[in-house]
Amino acid sequence: MKFIYPCDINEITMSYQVLAQKYRPQKFEDVIGQEAVTRTLTNSVKAGRVANAYIFCGPRGVGKTSVARLLSKTLNCEKPPEESPCNKCPSCDQITRSSSIDVLEIDGASNRGIDEIRTLRENVKFSPSQGRYKIYIIDEVHMLTQEAFNALLKTLEEPPAHVKFIFATTEPHKVLPTIMSRCQRFDFRKISPGMILDRIKDIAGKEKIKMDDKAALLIARAADGSLRDALVILDQMVSFSGGKVTSEDVTELLGMVHKDRMLELSGAVIDKESKHVAAVLDDMIDAGKDPVFIATSLIGHYRDLMILKTAGKQTSDMALTDDECRAMLGQAEKLSLEEILYILQNLSNCIILMKGTVFARGALEITLIRLTKRGDILSLPDIMEKLERLGVGGSGIKPSGRSTPGADLSQGAGPQEGMKVRQQTPPPAYAGEETRARQKDSVDGTSGVNSTSGVNNTSSGNIQWKALLNYVKNKKMSAFTYLNAGKPVRFDADRVVIGFGRDHAFNREALDTGDNRSFLEEALSKVTGASPRLELTLLEFLGEESSGKKKAPSDNTVIKEDLKPMIEKAMDVFGGSIVRDSTEGYR
Repeated sequence: MKFIYPCDINEITMSYQVLAQKYRPQKFEDVIGQEAVTRTLTNSVKAGRVANAYIFCGPRGVGKTSVARLLSKTLNCEKPPEESPCNKCPSCDQITRSSSIDVLEIDGASNRGIDEIRTLRENVKFSPSQGRYKIYIIDEVHMLTQEAFNALLKTLEEPPAHVKFIFATTEPHKVLPTIMSRCQRFDFRKISPGMILDRIKDIAGKEKIKMDDKAALLIARAADGSLRDALVILDQMVSFSGGKVTSEDVTELLGMVHKDRMLELSGAVIDKESKHVAAVLDDMIDAGKDPVFIATSLIGHYRDLMILKTAGKQTSDMALTDDECRAMLGQAEKLSLEEILYILQNLSNCIILMKGTVFARGALEITLIRLTKRGDILSLPDIMEKLERLGVGGSGIKPSGRSTPGADLSQGAGPQEGMKVRQQTPPPAYAGEETRARQKDSVDGTSGVNSTSGVNNTSSGNIQWKALLNYVKNKKMSAFTYLNAGKPVRFDADRVVIGFGRDHAFNREALDTGDNRSFLEEALSKVTGASPRLELTLLEFLGEESSGKKKAPSDNTVIKEDLKPMIEKAMDVFGGSIVRDSTEGYR
């Protein structure tokens, strides 16, 4: 029986060619974004300095296989040009159609075993049929097994004169160093959105596709540096929209967050409008946007704000319209650089939290509402400067300003203006001798130091201790575990004494080793701004009980009311908290 087709089956199969294949580069000049690679290869061909093996590394869709084919065509072209293949001879035509028997493209993922490599080693002995070289292009070469790599080593290092190897991989770190050392390596980079945008517009004009500039910009952003991905998206958009591509179609089909909505959401966070933030976020999630995707898009948005705040103009990896750039510059002017970094840090932590919870939406809402409630964010130098001005931080711990007998407050000898001094009250009749002696010391101006151990009880000393704990916790958790069991016995600009109870003698010994001790000294220098001498001791040697019981406090505790807002900001930056202690004031 004979079937009659209304047209040739080949005509049906080849009636349409996807854009990524149709517009694959056929000359080195057509390759965009990889000028260093193409220039080196063309110079090598012209100078006759072609290596035995090349390895092309880089992300997907940036031209690795295309350049490998171009190099193969150039080496086997019957009429070798100066820079690019002629694309007219039979050899060039066969390589273009992937039908050349002298240029073999091998998939490393499906031909990864030692048996396939053994077959390859046997075949390289035979001369090419038509061209000057037999060329093996192995894609995703990192998928080969270690045995297969080892079997290829000798052939790769000293192949026959008529054989060339070209490898391509997206994960070069998985390729054995012995293979890398036998190849010339070329690193392909992601293509900038601007180059992809120009290429998309050029192809859309050739294909007579109606597309506005904003739609092309969205496609260039979604491609993430891959020209092939951009052409696949363009193909998909033509099928979706019927030949007229708009920005709304691209946003809807790809599930993207529209830039206008992102500007609106970030603007509400910047203006501290909690109600508006909740409403915009609710609309975006109801429209089908994933909370994790929204958070990721926000990080990209604030990252762009950070770059605009720093550089004052958009960089090559930003694809923004003029209106979007102006709007983002306006938002950047409303924020300090420290605020932008604070927002980025919170959003990054939010993404980590969202991946570990089922209710990702709640984590994002909490973070954004918290960001609207932020206060003025100060940089660490600003905080230290203000603490220094108030007599707390800087080059050392300054006295808390307690009054001494005979001090004239009108002449500034006493506490700073705005400070409260708790009234001195006589000890009760049943108070012990130790309490009476301690109160006597406070009258003599020594209330800031414990008479038995020299402990600095000032609020400034406690702030420095808290800052030291937070610094060590962020830098070295093992050292923090040991240090947290101690207590500050003395904490000033010249000398810092940290005591440990008898049960924590091991902690003291662990911190007194070379690495931990040098780290603690460095941490003290960072926190205090000075270089105090560090002493690690046991509390029992100082006459204190190791059980952790506190002795009776001094009754003339000074609370600096002016410091409270500054201390709260400092603790927020250092990651600490403020604890109200009736015996030690604020610490």
